[in-house]
Amino acid sequence: MVLVVFITTMVLSAVGLGLVTVTNTEATIAANYRETNAMLSAADAAADLASAEVIRASSWNDVLNGVTRSTFQDGTLTPRLSSGEMVNLTTMTAALQAASDADANQGLNNPRWRLFLYQPLASITRSASTEYVVAWVADDVAETDNDPMTDGNGLLVIRAQALGRQGLQRTIDVTIAREDLGIGITSWREVR
Repeated sequence: MVLVVFITTMVLSAVGLGLVTVTNTEATIAANYRETNAMLSAADAAADLASAEVIRASSWNDVLNGVTRSTFQDGTLTPRLSSGEMVNLTTMTAALQAASDADANQGLNNPRWRLFLYQPLASITRSASTEYVVAWVADDVAETDNDPMTDGNGLLVIRAQALGRQGLQRTIDVTIAREDLGIGITSWREVR
């Protein structure tokens, strides 16, 4: 009888431990899902903010060559994230440019990415967000004028990125168009 009680206790303990493990795993998965969705929303907000400022600019050429700057710049190119990690925006810009040059392979028409917007999202939206957002602007790859600092076809690309803890990030590209009927977003895609 003692042996049956002992075996039953061991089996029930193992089942209980298994349930605790499953519950903890499910909670972790749910938290990661919430965080990655929040980061995608933060990247989208950065793209919206950058798009609004580019749209208001009197000249998109001034945006491309750095004359027109975003009002959302926190003044440091090596910000510290809410997690305490430091990022180097100059290095990130160089890496983006190198990847773009390798992908585009358009010679003089390769887009030249310029850092445009960079600031903690919480200071922009006055919220409890912990993401740091960054946005770059460039002429689109369909351009054929051999001058990546001049917009010749009314299209600009904004790459927006939300940075979170432990290297988590979400990135989107938005193409905006200046047309006779106004200005609008022509494409939106998440970069993976």
